[in-house]
Amino acid sequence: MQSRLMWLVIALFAVGIMSIGIVGCGSDSEDEGAAEKSTESTSSSSATTESAVAAKPPIDFAAEKAAIQEVYSAFYEAFNDNDMKAIGETFRTSDGKVAFGTIFAGNEPVPIAFGWRNVEIAIEGLWIGIGTKGSRWGQNDQLSDFWIRYKGSKIEASAIGYNCYKGAFPGETHLYLVKEEKDGWKIHELDSSTENNLGIFGFHKGKPRLKEAGRFFSTDADKAP
Repeated sequence: MQSRLMWLVIALFAVGIMSIGIVGCGSDSEDEGAAEKSTESTSSSSATTESAVAAKPPIDFAAEKAAIQEVYSAFYEAFNDNDMKAIGETFRTSDGKVAFGTIFAGNEPVPIAFGWRNVEIAIEGLWIGIGTKGSRWGQNDQLSDFWIRYKGSKIEASAIGYNCYKGAFPGETHLYLVKEEKDGWKIHELDSSTENNLGIFGFHKGKPRLKEAGRFFSTDADKAP
């Protein structure tokens, strides 16, 4: 009887040892499978990121600056010709935040107009207003400083020209533009300041209004060469 009991205990012990071994092997197998899945997931994520980066070609700064200059020159000419239709072709009129402003009367700037219809009214008011009728954008139509960068899949830009509305002397014009896939560069925001107001609203000494209330940017990393 004792002999049979001894063999039963030994048999149960052996079965227990085998069960532990089987469970251990299964765990190792599962860990290996999880590691493989994790590696595959990481590789897939890396490939997606690399693909997204590769999808954005490097910015051709010289070409983009020339295209932005062309748009501003068209606005400059259209404004001085009192041609609202031509001005509309240089702006992204469908942008609900499209903006236009100008500063020429001391510390009493014309408020920035938002929305295309309000922009039209502001510009037409300058063309017919007492003290502004006949005033032109001057002294030239050249842009001097550009900041260009990607915004999602599109490219956005800020620019400054040392000229302005009622610009008998150099002032500043600030621009914010976005490049559309079909229509190219369009102005989304434009503001100008005469020279006597640069200490308050200028780029170098003052606080540009578009930088305060708009999307104008001038980060060093985005300065176009």
